[in-house]
Amino acid sequence: MAIAVFAVLAIVALVIPFESDETRFFFLIIAVILTSINVAGLFVVWRTSPTVVDEVFVMTTGGLLLKHYTRRLKPDTDEDILAGMLTAVQNFIRESFDETGGKLKEIRFESYDIVISNSKNVVVAAVISTKKPEKLSHQLKHATEDIEKNIGERLSHWDGNKSNLTEIDPIVKKFLAGKYKSGE
Repeated sequence: MAIAVFAVLAIVALVIPFESDETRFFFLIIAVILTSINVAGLFVVWRTSPTVVDEVFVMTTGGLLLKHYTRRLKPDTDEDILAGMLTAVQNFIRESFDETGGKLKEIRFESYDIVISNSKNVVVAAVISTKKPEKLSHQLKHATEDIEKNIGERLSHWDGNKSNLTEIDPIVKKFLAGKYKSGE
């Protein structure tokens, strides 16, 4: 849009006869200034717009769902099925492609991105509905590392009791607020 505005103003400056070259130069300077303001405004809006996290799944590396967080009041999908689907996709990728490339980190589907972070005993997947997963991938990595520090060892011999996993809640809540940093 900014380039189109600049192009129109530049064409006007070159086509329309002005009284002097100073007037033409002034008009071009105004076009450059307006275009710069437009570009700066677009950049500020892009940088400050929030990344919306719709869902967070905390799972074991084997695919057992530990916790599910949603911004919807009523989840309309079985959360265990979604956790199983994410695990199945990761297993498919692992078995179908050379494993030296690492682990699956992101899935894109229409207007959704699923960003995945792995640790030794924990997998955390965040479903977002904006196109800026890079804004939260570092936060998700730090949150996953902190979950691993708090409950990772316990998960290696976990008894299936979800009530003793309360340390996950404050970590994920800070992540959902968009202000997560490691060790908070």
